[in-house]
Amino acid sequence: MTVILDKHKIFYASVPKTGCSSLKLAFFELENGFPFQPFRTNGVSKHIHNAGYRTLIRSGFPDERIKDYHRIAFVREPIARLLSAYGNRVIYHQELSLKKAAAGLREHKLEPTPDLDQFIDRFAYYRQAHPSILHHTRPSTIFLGMDPGYYSRIYTLPEMDQFAHDISERVGQEVTVGRSQTRGPKFKVEDLTKKQRQKLRKFYKADYDAFEAYF
Repeated sequence: MTVILDKHKIFYASVPKTGCSSLKLAFFELENGFPFQPFRTNGVSKHIHNAGYRTLIRSGFPDERIKDYHRIAFVREPIARLLSAYGNRVIYHQELSLKKAAAGLREHKLEPTPDLDQFIDRFAYYRQAHPSILHHTRPSTIFLGMDPGYYSRIYTLPEMDQFAHDISERVGQEVTVGRSQTRGPKFKVEDLTKKQRQKLRKFYKADYDAFEAYF
């Protein structure tokens, strides 16, 4: 689940492709005193998201429990976040390949492992072709809500060192954050056409409305 550290009264609201894996791994080590190690049990792979902390959407937050907690979130420019998801989930992890998404691709008459132009052109359909693609491309406001004032502090990815410093001071021990799920080709917003940027900006309108001051 999204991280709740009752001992330190810290709440971290996670957003996919916004440092989520790296931050959960850091919080796991802080809470348990040892690094998380992926494992398999009964033939099922266990990772930090399904064996450590599951991501919650905003409507699932335990508001009463965390009402006086230090509440933290990270945000990221929405199109840059989408491009990160494409490079990591589509290209590196091959989640839109025939091997992993054949049924969804057939249902929506989609080409496997689309190039970036194809992916954006049929974005709504590719999102439906694999649950992970849907999850990693959902608007951040689904996970964070629309009110930045709900959070004690909102960070951006370039502020990761500042976050580690702040949390270390709060808990009284050094906290370090590594880098996870960074593999895959890198794309820039400038790689897209004006029309593509407009299309994605419309899709992520709520994210811009709520958090554009931080991008």
